Amino acid sequence: MAFVFMVAGAAALAGTTFHCSLKPISGSAWIPSRITLHFTDNFRTAQVTDLTFGVAVPAKVVQHSKTSYALSWALTGLAVYSEPGIARPRFRAVLNTANQKMSLQAAKKGGNAKLPRGRGFCETENSLSLLAQNEGDLPQPAEW
Repeated sequence: MAFVFMVAGAAALAGTTFHCSLKPISGSAWIPSRITLHFTDNFRTAQVTDLTFGVAVPAKVVQHSKTSYALSWALTGLAVYSEPGIARPRFRAVLNTANQKMSLQAAKKGGNAKLPRGRGFCETENSLSLLAQNEGDLPQPAEW
């Protein structure tokens, strides 16, 4: 019975990770060159890591189609943006899981200028928790 709960718990921790490389297509400010997206809860929640700053933040996820997801997030807590009144970097992105492409737009509150945009490609890494990865080390029913 404990084995069943351990396997069920491992499945709940499973997720899909995308490693994305992006390039600016209009301007270069505010467009991260490399990010990692880690989806959990069957693509209902995600965490975005900006690999330049090493900052991981939660992202809002909205499914547009079977293979398309819209994400939005803000990079809060960066030391370079700690002054009052300076806008925190905010991003909107669309990830197409079928062709592994992403488009990204930076958003700045109160800004009227043309917003920087980027696009790029992502690689998928299906991952499980360490418990699930080491399933072979668990006692098998015949060994109980």
